[in-house]
Order: sequence, then C-alpha cells, then structure tokens
Amino acid sequence: MNPWLPAPDPIPPLGDAVHVWSVELDNSNLDTSLWHSRLSPEERGRAARFKFARDQRRYTIAHAALRDILAAYANADAANLQFNEGPNGKPRLAPPFDASGTEFNLSHSHEIALIAVNHGNEIGVDIEFAKADFAFLDVASHFFTKREVTALRALPAALQRQAFYKCWISKEAFLKAKGTGLSGALDEVEIMLVGERVRIKASIADWSLIELAPHPGYEAALVTKNKCAEVFCYHWKGL
Repeated sequence: MNPWLPAPDPIPPLGDAVHVWSVELDNSNLDTSLWHSRLSPEERGRAARFKFARDQRRYTIAHAALRDILAAYANADAANLQFNEGPNGKPRLAPPFDASGTEFNLSHSHEIALIAVNHGNEIGVDIEFAKADFAFLDVASHFFTKREVTALRALPAALQRQAFYKCWISKEAFLKAKGTGLSGALDEVEIMLVGERVRIKASIADWSLIELAPHPGYEAALVTKNKCAEVFCYHWKGL
C-alpha cells in the first residue's frame, strides 16, 4: 500500500507516475463559500439541486478540489478551466487546457473523494464507503460473474463484505478508465484470500489495477492504461 503524504510544494511533474489525491469533504477548515466561487455556473447549479446542505457542500468541495488540482498541473487558473465530455460522459479537459496531456478521474463516497491524475493514459478511480447494512450478496448475484460469486461465498463470512466492496470498486475503476461507464460489461476479476487478507487480481491485457487504502472504512482502487510505473498518494487541503 502506498503511504498518504502531505501535498508537496511545488507539485512535482507527473512524468510516468500517477498522483492520487484524497479530499476530506467534511473538513470544517475548508470554507465552502470560498471554494464555491471556483466552480462554473453549471457546477453551482448542480450543487444547488442537492436537497441537503451536507450534499451541496460535499459536491462543492469535491469539484473545487478537482479544479484546484488540475489547475496546478495545467498551469492555469482553477476557475477558468473548461471540460468536455466523452461519448459516455467521461470528463476531459477542453482546449487549450488539454495541451498539458493531463488525464484525470474523480470518485467520491460519503465523506471522502479521490482524484487520480496522470499524463497521457486513460485512468479510473473508484472509492466506496463500506456500509454495514448493505445487502451485498444480493447485488453480487446480479452483477458478478458466477466464478466471482462462488469465490465470494467461499470466503469466511467475516471477510465477505470487504471482498464484495473490493471487487465492486475494482470493476467500477475499470469501467471509468475505459470510459464505458455502466453501459459497458463488468470486467471479470479474481477474488483471492492471501493469508488473512482479501486481494483482487485482474488479468486484463494492457490495463493495471492498484489497490488503494485512503481511510478506514473505505475501499478504493485505481486502474490505468498500460503499466503504471509509480503511484504517489497525497492529502489535499487546498493548494
């Protein structure tokens, strides 16, 4: 597992590496009104449509952090960044900001967001808060392959919930990296028990799967096109 480090100053060039940023969406030290001003009119509209103030705040901080981080790599003003959408809605930097070659992906769940960034390769990240009262076996029976369900049920009962979430976020990260979203077929992965820990392995040509450990109670995974040389994990507090 990669250690989570304070944000470096200045941010080093990406090179062949991947940078993953963890964002605490309920951090009371972050002034929501300040970060709200960094969003585009469309993003502000989306934030306003959330019913609860907590969800408005979390959306605002996640997307303001995304702009703040990408602006550092693109050498641009965060509020001026513009985005395009791919065929399945995967966001990308629009010209001229895409000249930096920066690829990114955002995922958020409960109180935490992850933002993964690299140069020139497709990338996907997914994080999920592991709910204690979630009927995970029912969901697995609908979305996992027979081999995956068999492997899941063969695990000790105490590890099955964790295994489900690890498998789920790995699949989601693959779909997000490929830009196929939920319209794509769920890639098959292998659920393994290594000692007393659940591991997920994927044998998908030209793609790399990396397990992340952002915060207790969460499961997260990163997928990149081609071999991932090195991963650096940072805490975002506002650059």
